[in-house]
Amino acid sequence: MTKHKLLTATLCAAAASGAAGVALGNLLYSQIFSRKAATRGFVGWPPQAVIDGVPAVLPESFADKLVARVTGQGNGMEGFFKVPYFPVFQAGVRWYFEQNPVKAAIASPRGGRVHAEKIINETPSDRWLICLHGYTSCPWANGALAKEFYGWGFNILLPHLCGHPDSEDNFVSMGWLDRLDVLAWIGHLIQENSRAQIVLYGASMGAGTVMMVTGEKLPGNVVCAIEDCGYTSVWELLYAPAKQALRSGAVVSAGLYALDAVTRLRAGFSIREASCVEQLKKSATPTLFIHGDADRGVPVWMLQKLYDAAACEKEMLTVPGADHGEAMYHPELFYGTIRKFLDRHLSP
Repeated sequence: MTKHKLLTATLCAAAASGAAGVALGNLLYSQIFSRKAATRGFVGWPPQAVIDGVPAVLPESFADKLVARVTGQGNGMEGFFKVPYFPVFQAGVRWYFEQNPVKAAIASPRGGRVHAEKIINETPSDRWLICLHGYTSCPWANGALAKEFYGWGFNILLPHLCGHPDSEDNFVSMGWLDRLDVLAWIGHLIQENSRAQIVLYGASMGAGTVMMVTGEKLPGNVVCAIEDCGYTSVWELLYAPAKQALRSGAVVSAGLYALDAVTRLRAGFSIREASCVEQLKKSATPTLFIHGDADRGVPVWMLQKLYDAAACEKEMLTVPGADHGEAMYHPELFYGTIRKFLDRHLSP
């Protein structure tokens, strides 16, 4: 083969490889970080379906089924109505809408506006909970937890995270860009009430957002944070189940690099920089770390890694038998630990 033909063949092979990488990256992006991907959970359900106890049917594309087969996780929403704690969740959703949450919007430091729901306590209070929902979830899905904090005298702010219900973004950022929006909400609450005492809480992706926020310089009004079943980084969150399914770290890494390249172009952030561990190394906010020891969504080993990385005052709670996001349904241990933690950090 002449040098010219060898060069041509090499360039063609590189172009084909690059095209395949872009195609793979776009496929993964559409299934993980697109707004459409977010609708596979509660986002895609009318809340009345939960209130009435009638499951909605979420359509699945071929790509949805393929990803579910690789990761071992489908949307699983229909089965949610059969879990033992569903009545508690359902009652929380009913309570949420009975409060007639007020819609709020402020300017985002990223441009455009960010949106949230506010529930103002009937008893005047300086205490605020910023409650952050998980991936494919939404504010009303946190009704049960919001109800508990409301009973403790808190006002509740429930933001819509990137790519979810009222968000103006068409992508999911898994907390990384959301952290900037939460900083804006913190500033908004303090501007409205300089005496505000703010507690951050998030579960799953919301927990990732909380930890990423605490790595930023926060005002003293943010008294503490609670992360429930959060992950070490977006990269590790995606890598761990894929490697277990495919048995090849090299293949998984290649896919994630392709995804990262597309995410940089389409969403403006890198999954390699979206790290809770690195943010926690800079944190000065007292943080309670919670995880169920039967979590199938986010590996429980991540809890210790997060806890060890945190430079702040910290506490850790492992809830026996709790799967992903289920710690709160062990109320005596979950809420009892949170109350003691809050009592140590809130002013009377």
